[in-house]
Amino acid sequence: MDSQYSEIRKDYRTGYYSVIVPGRDHRPKELEIEDEGAKNLKDCPFEPDTVDRVNLEIMHVNEPWTTMVIRNKFPELEGHTPLEYENGFFSSISGYGYNEVLIESPKHFDKFENMNLKKSLEWLNTLIEREEDLYSRNYIKHVMVFKNYGASGGASIGHPHTQIIAWPEILGTPAIEIEIAKNYLKENNSCIYEDAIKKEEGRILFETEKIIAIAPYGSRFAGESMILPKRHVNYIMDLSQEEKEELVEGLKKLIQTNKKLFGEQAYNFVIHENKKEKDYHMHIEVYPRLSNLAGIELGQNVFVNTMVPEDYTKKFKEIVGSI
Repeated sequence: MDSQYSEIRKDYRTGYYSVIVPGRDHRPKELEIEDEGAKNLKDCPFEPDTVDRVNLEIMHVNEPWTTMVIRNKFPELEGHTPLEYENGFFSSISGYGYNEVLIESPKHFDKFENMNLKKSLEWLNTLIEREEDLYSRNYIKHVMVFKNYGASGGASIGHPHTQIIAWPEILGTPAIEIEIAKNYLKENNSCIYEDAIKKEEGRILFETEKIIAIAPYGSRFAGESMILPKRHVNYIMDLSQEEKEELVEGLKKLIQTNKKLFGEQAYNFVIHENKKEKDYHMHIEVYPRLSNLAGIELGQNVFVNTMVPEDYTKKFKEIVGSI
């Protein structure tokens, strides 16, 4: 695109539109602020001596534990809720499901992106174990894994943790992505994500033998990225050992490089996958939280991205090349 003008782009993954606005990207010095929430040890419920193992623990790894999974004390969905549907003008689904928290470390000040490979794989394999269990439960159709870091990323607790939610239906963006992937396969006889790997050559952040990281053409947020296996895999358990290793190392590399580029910032990442939808291609989306949603996003579901993906790619590669 001409760097002088803004452009409205359509995200091939979701069909959402983004206004890509050049020349308004965030300068690193504006964002070099440590998130104060991560420093707060007072009343942290995830410390080894405060976590409620009697009432909340689901599983742990090693003794003493290095990774623990607990039930969310304040869940959005609960397994004892009867699954009921209301159809009509006012439609609803009862809040049946499961909400778990994976505590990544007993140490409050550890950070996900600084884990060594062994610890990263422990995190990933624990997630896989929990997903397998949740998918085996009655009526569960989708398991979502995501991480909120920092107050503006939605994290209410500074201790490093990842969230897992099991849903009775595939809702929202995953449902849209799956439908688009199925329709694309039917029309083109190919996977939309595998074709994206071929077509996004100007926005490739880095790649290894097994995985690739991209700044998507229709990115909704400044510094948004997507990392995915090159091979078609719809479910995280189906990754090979090599793919697991390269995926977790690549995910950490994305977060580390973003922090060098933007300074210390809140972020989210979400694992997009589904065990039962074979046409879906698993990927992880990473969103640095450099701005808040405003009227255009909330009222029109059109996103304003103040950093052109091509510019982000260029700056990202400059930092990676200097390390």
